[in-house]
Amino acid sequence: MQQLTLAQAFARAPKEKSSPRTVTVEPTVPKKSVKISVQAVSVSKILFGPHGPHPDFDQFSSHPVTYNGAIYPTSQHLFQAFKFLDNHPDIAESIRRASTPELAFDIAHSNKASYRSDWSSVNISKMEEALFMKFSQHPLPQQELLATGHSELYQDSTTDSFWGVGSDLLGRNELGRALERVRQNLGGAPASVRKVLQCQKCRNKPRVGELLYCGDSCLRADINTIAPLCPQCGRRPQIGKLKFCGETCRKIAAKSAK
Repeated sequence: MQQLTLAQAFARAPKEKSSPRTVTVEPTVPKKSVKISVQAVSVSKILFGPHGPHPDFDQFSSHPVTYNGAIYPTSQHLFQAFKFLDNHPDIAESIRRASTPELAFDIAHSNKASYRSDWSSVNISKMEEALFMKFSQHPLPQQELLATGHSELYQDSTTDSFWGVGSDLLGRNELGRALERVRQNLGGAPASVRKVLQCQKCRNKPRVGELLYCGDSCLRADINTIAPLCPQCGRRPQIGKLKFCGETCRKIAAKSAK
């Protein structure tokens, strides 16, 4: 199978023809369960989303999760409930009983003031925990995940640059990375190692996309110590008298001016 670029795999560019993935279903005896044999995917990058490839990888897929004896309709229900289980169990229960994962999300976000105080430091580990519960309890999605081999996993989202890749394909993709770690913990290929550059100002958080900072706050705090941003891309600082971050942006601007 030919390797797809991120844009091609996200249907944001034409896809090249590729061989379809084969799935063989064989009944096992005597348990009458279904054994799934999935051909390992050879591409190095796999994009997934609720309306595209691998919809079962998405947090909103209909796979109930049992946690501490309680059943949550989806892993999204459990993840949102994690924000309140320790300090506001009543809110967590209302999330568990929500009729859809979208409603569970809305209930959680309408109670932001009641989040556990350390949520921003544990949210990624809790996402990984919710995903592990889901894939360890459902054999078919588990086999599909293990069949991705050593491929890097990316969540297709044009609006979320934290859990997904965002509109520019430069997001942090924390959901995809968490899935890779779950795959490893289930006995599959190890998670890929990707270099994370730290914010130029605070040095504590990773940079966002191609920016030098973790967000606007650090950028504004450090704005007096760096050169103005490139007028073409608006992401990187200008280099000396070039007035742009590099020759690529300078040439693009020159062509646009003609």
